[in-house]
Amino acid sequence: MTALPLRPLARLYNALPVHLQRAVLAATHTSFLVGVVGLGVDPEGRIVLARHRFGTPSWRFLGGMLDRHEDPADSLVREIAEETGLPVTVGPLLAVANGRSWAHVEILYAYLVRDPLPGGSSDELLAVAAFAPDDLPPMRADHRALLDRHAGAAIAWALGVPAP
Repeated sequence: MTALPLRPLARLYNALPVHLQRAVLAATHTSFLVGVVGLGVDPEGRIVLARHRFGTPSWRFLGGMLDRHEDPADSLVREIAEETGLPVTVGPLLAVANGRSWAHVEILYAYLVRDPLPGGSSDELLAVAAFAPDDLPPMRADHRALLDRHAGAAIAWALGVPAP
């Protein structure tokens, strides 16, 4: 099989209206879901984790899927409010990671919880709790790896101290 000449293809592609260029891209590229999650910290420097009703029951970050045309930080605020009712302050972007076992990308932000965590469960959560960084429960492996790499920066930002 011979390769198609790229220059004539580029001229043809560039002559297409933008909406058709985007349709070509969408049809020829693998699609990914984009999730936005947060490495939450409370005012005492504890890590906020949740056990969700859907998916693995392991402790993991709060967050959810990014809606079309939604700013990622706004998406995190919305998801946390939907899941817990808590207002949060979103901090720095910590990481963007691709999924290992399925086609998704996760955007990880630090965030600060100012109000007390809700007790009990909700429609989406079995539990939400804050844990000392040196006394974390068993977690979903990919979130634990992100936490291990970025907890210091998230805690430093949330508490307003220099990063380690």
